[in-house]
Amino acid sequence: MRIGIAGLGTVGSCVYAILKDKGDEIEKRSGRKCIVSKVITRTHSKYDKLGIPSDLVAEDFEDLIINSDIVVETIGGSEAARKLVKQSLELNRTVVTANKMLISEFGNEFTNSSPIKSLFFEAAVGGGIPIISLLEDYLIFHGIKRIRGILNGTTNFILSEMQKGMDYASALKIAQEKGYAEADPTSDVKGYDAAYKLSVLTGVKTGVFPGISTIETKGIEGIDKSDLERAATAGKKLKLIGTIDFEREVASVQPQEIERNDPLWSVDGVENAIEVETDLSGRFILRGEGAGAQPTATAIISDILRASRYAEKQSNSVVIMKFGGTSVDSAEKIKDVAERVQKKVLSGVKPVIVVSAMGVETDKLHELAKEISSKPNGREMDMLLATGEQKSIALVAMAIQVLGMKSISLSGNQARIQTDSNFSNARIVGIDADLINRYLSNGYVPVVAGFQGSTYTGEITTLGRGGSDLTAVVLAKALGSQLCEIYKDVDGVYSADPRIVQKARPIKEISWEEMIELSKQGAQVLQSRASEFARKYDIKVLVKNAHSNARGTLIWRGSKVEQPIVRAVTSDDEIVKVVLQEVPDRPGIAARVLKTLAEQNVNIDMIIQSMRSGEFNTMAFTIHGSDLSKLKQDILKTRSEAKEITVESSIAKLSIVGVNLTATPAIAATLFETLANEGINIDMISASNSRISVVIDSNMVHLAVNAIHSAFSLEEIV
Repeated sequence: MRIGIAGLGTVGSCVYAILKDKGDEIEKRSGRKCIVSKVITRTHSKYDKLGIPSDLVAEDFEDLIINSDIVVETIGGSEAARKLVKQSLELNRTVVTANKMLISEFGNEFTNSSPIKSLFFEAAVGGGIPIISLLEDYLIFHGIKRIRGILNGTTNFILSEMQKGMDYASALKIAQEKGYAEADPTSDVKGYDAAYKLSVLTGVKTGVFPGISTIETKGIEGIDKSDLERAATAGKKLKLIGTIDFEREVASVQPQEIERNDPLWSVDGVENAIEVETDLSGRFILRGEGAGAQPTATAIISDILRASRYAEKQSNSVVIMKFGGTSVDSAEKIKDVAERVQKKVLSGVKPVIVVSAMGVETDKLHELAKEISSKPNGREMDMLLATGEQKSIALVAMAIQVLGMKSISLSGNQARIQTDSNFSNARIVGIDADLINRYLSNGYVPVVAGFQGSTYTGEITTLGRGGSDLTAVVLAKALGSQLCEIYKDVDGVYSADPRIVQKARPIKEISWEEMIELSKQGAQVLQSRASEFARKYDIKVLVKNAHSNARGTLIWRGSKVEQPIVRAVTSDDEIVKVVLQEVPDRPGIAARVLKTLAEQNVNIDMIIQSMRSGEFNTMAFTIHGSDLSKLKQDILKTRSEAKEITVESSIAKLSIVGVNLTATPAIAATLFETLANEGINIDMISASNSRISVVIDSNMVHLAVNAIHSAFSLEEIV
C-alpha cells in the first residue's frame, strides 16, 4: 500500500519515521506492507533533515495524490488541507487526517462526495485514544446516550499546574515551553479545540458534522488560582469538560467542578479521557495521552491499517504502464524501463506493461512493404506490422527478468484482445482478462504488445496510428485499474508543441474532453480513441516522461471550472481541403456527399457550404491527407453533381482548446484579432464548447501558433 504524506511537522515527521523504521514490523504484525511513496511540505529543509530521497518528494498535491493509495494529511489549517482532501477523494484515494477543525467544518462535504468509507480521522479527537474505532466498530449497534470527557491536553495541563498553586500565565508559559501549547494558544484555551472534537464525535454518531457554531463553548482564560482553591476547599477539581447529550440534543464545552468519585477526577497533566454511555452495555471510559507527536502519529498509523482494508476493496493495485516507441528504441532505454517497473513493484503496485514497437520500427516496416507492393494486402500488412511490437515486448520482458522479477511477454492475440476485422484500423470489441490476472496473482509482470489484437477467427489486426494508447486504456478497464500511465519522451501534455513554441509549458491537469479535442486537432500525445474510451469508463490517464521524475499531466474528468479557459493551442498541417464547385442547391445533395464519403471510409473534419447563386452552392470540407488516396473523386463528382472538384493541400488547421470557449465572444475575438495583426487570413472556421478551429495558410502556422500562445498567456497557465 503506497502512503503519501502531506506535511512534515511534528506529527507528519513522526508518521514518516514510524513507517520508515518500523515498516517491516508493521507488515509482520498486520500482514500489510505500507510504503511511503511521496511526501510534501512547505519547509523544504525538512527533506534533508529527515533524509528523504529526492524521488519521494512530490512536486505538488496532485503528484502526491496520483502516486499514493492512501493520503495522510498532517498540514493542519483548513484551506490547503481542504483542497488536498477534496482532490484526493475526487481521485478515489483514501484519506487519513488528524485535522479536527477540517472534519468538523467540512466533514459533510467530504463524506457526501464518496459513496464508500474513504476518510479516516481517529487522531482528530483523542490523540492516541481509539474513541472513533470504539464508536464505529465495537459500539456500532449500541445506542449512544452521552459522550463526556476531557478532550484537550493543553488546558488539562494548565489547570493541573494551577491546582499546584501556579498562576494561569505561568502555567501557560510552561505548557508552551514543553510543546503542549502553540505560540498562539487561542484555540485551546478558549475551548474551540474541544468543541471541534465534539463536532467530530457528533458526526461519527449521527452522520452529520454540526460544526462548532451549535456548541456552547467557554474556555479557561478567565480562571484564576482563587477559582481552583475554592473548588479544592469544597473537595472538588476544576476541569474543562466537553459533553454531548444525544437524548437532549445539546452539546457544550465549559469548565466544571467535579467530585472525587467522578471517573475524570484523576485525569491530570496532558492526559485525555472520554466516557461513553450506552443503552446496552452501560459506560465505557478510554484514557490516554491526548497531545504530542507519538500518540497522534500512532493513531494515524492505526488508521492507515484500517484504511488499507477499504482501499483494497475500492480499487486493486494494478497500474497500466504504457511505453512509446522512443522509450524503448535502444537496449539502454529498455533497461531504464525495467528499472522503472522494478520501482513500481517495490512500492506495492502490480504493473502491467504495454509496449509499442521500437523507435521508427513501424515506419521501417511500412517502407519495406512499399518496396514489395504499392498496394499491399491489408491482412498481410497487419501481419507484418505486428512483428514490431513482438520484438519490443520480448526484449522488455527479458530486461525485467534480469532484475530478478518474473515477467512474460504477450502478443495481442495471446493477451486475448479481440477486435473486429477492419485491418489497419481495427476496433477492440473485448478483452478476456483472466490470463493476465492469473499471471499477476502469481507474481508476474505481464508485458503486452500494444497496437494489435486478433479477430475471433485468429486473424492478427492492428489498431491504427497511436493504437498502443488504446490498448493500454482498454486493459486498464478490463483489469479494474483506476490509472493508466502513458510514458513519452516529453514531460506531459504541453500548452503548444514545444518544437514550435519555446515557451510552451506542461499542463498539470486537463479534462478528457479537452484531450480528445487536442488529439483530433493534431496533438500527438494521446490517441483520440483512447481519450474517448477513458472518458466513457472513468479511466484516469497520466502522461509522463519516461526519462525523468517530472509529475506529468493528469487527464481525467477535471476540476469543476465555470470560467472560460484556453489551455492549449495546437496545429495540424496534414490536412487537405476538398472543394465541390457548383453543387445543385437541392435537398438531399449533402446527404449523398456524406454517404459517399462514409462508403469510402473517408473521415471529414470541417465542412462549410456557401451560396454562389440561387441555383448552386459551393461545398468544402477538410480531410486528413492520408485519406486522400481513398477518396474516389469521380464517384463523388457524379453523386454530388458538382461541376468540378478541386483539392487544396497548402493549408493547415489551427485550434485553441479549453473549457467553455464559446461562453464568451471575447475568446474568439482575441483569436481572430491576433491572426489579423499578424496578417494571417482565415479560410474556414468551426467551433464547439471546448474548441475553436480555423484553417489558414500552412506557411503561416509557426507564426500563428506562437502569436496565439502569447495572446492567451498560455506560458502562465499550467
